[in-house]
Amino acid sequence: MSGRKDDFAGLGEALLAQYAVLVEGFAALDPDGPTDCEGWTVADLETHVAITARGLTRIAGKGGSGEPTGVRAWADAVPALAEQMDTATRSERLALRDQDVRPALALDGDSLVQQLTGTHTLRDATLFRLIEAVVHGLDAGIAPDKSALKHVTKELAQLLATRHPGKSVEVRIPPYAAVQCLAGPRHTRGTPPNVVETDAATFLRLAAGRERWATAVGDGRVRASGERADLSGLLPLLG
Repeated sequence: MSGRKDDFAGLGEALLAQYAVLVEGFAALDPDGPTDCEGWTVADLETHVAITARGLTRIAGKGGSGEPTGVRAWADAVPALAEQMDTATRSERLALRDQDVRPALALDGDSLVQQLTGTHTLRDATLFRLIEAVVHGLDAGIAPDKSALKHVTKELAQLLATRHPGKSVEVRIPPYAAVQCLAGPRHTRGTPPNVVETDAATFLRLAAGRERWATAVGDGRVRASGERADLSGLLPLLG
């Protein structure tokens, strides 16, 4: 149990650190400036992150019903909510600095919460917000907190492996993650025949649909070797 508590505490610390990075980063940018999140300005991004932060405080401690689901179910449910989230983001203006999620993070990470994407543990609901905070920071050109980047990279790499199980391709995102995916011939020793390697920021932008596979491969940010190392059909993972 202590390991699970430590995990939730680590996620909470990473979320607070990433929010602090975003508060400072958003303040330095033009609120009306464009971002890599299509149709959203810097102010829109901040409002959306602030709405999700406020949502965490509202659902924490109120319980939920049914079996909790994790990152895959959340990622699968989010696209259907895109229009609703866009409307909510444009209907008000919130500042991230005014949101305090610390009371929620002081609760039991295994407790259940209910949100639009279903029933989740508080730990996973916190993780979802961390993923969005890192991805939307990158949308605005804000370099993420290192601990936040580590957590999100590992979780989305595992999501790739979960959605496309197998041992035929090894995906390396040093220094944070290495996973195997795709059914087919597997390797047992030495260098695997199909390898994809990239940096964390590029992987997250690919996972979020902000980056085209061909572009990232073409300019060398993704190094792919082997006949099965084309992951363009597996991405994005979000959205």
